[in-house]
Amino acid sequence: MLYEEVFRVLHKHKIKYLVIGGFAVNLFGVHRLTRDLDLVIDLPEVNLDKFSAVLKTVGYSPARSLKKAKDLTAFSFFHDKDGYKMVDIFLKNPIDFKQAYKNRRTFRLKGFTITCTAKQDLIRMKEKSGRDRDLIDIGMLKKMGKK
Repeated sequence: MLYEEVFRVLHKHKIKYLVIGGFAVNLFGVHRLTRDLDLVIDLPEVNLDKFSAVLKTVGYSPARSLKKAKDLTAFSFFHDKDGYKMVDIFLKNPIDFKQAYKNRRTFRLKGFTITCTAKQDLIRMKEKSGRDRDLIDIGMLKKMGKK
């Protein structure tokens, strides 16, 4: 599975994260194309340097200097060999991480776990964004039922 190595290394290093964005939409059963993996992380406990070092162990490098990251909303990491693989993390979380982590949904796939935002939290984030793609996702997520 795409990004399996990322999920495994995050769990190995006990980094609290939640999958959001298109990848999360797919986990809830809505089939749509997405190329990147969007995450929110528990920034007070896990700093950007540690997160970057952990991703480096599975071949990801930051798109720019980490020193410049503090002024950004999101930050990207690209795979050194597979340039199409990209992990984005939010530096200014669009949700209250601690509450969203309590509400989280986990998916167990072939020997590893993916920690995802709850569907209702995902819908709330997408409502805040208001982009056309997000509005389409919201409609599809609501059609998928309560899970």
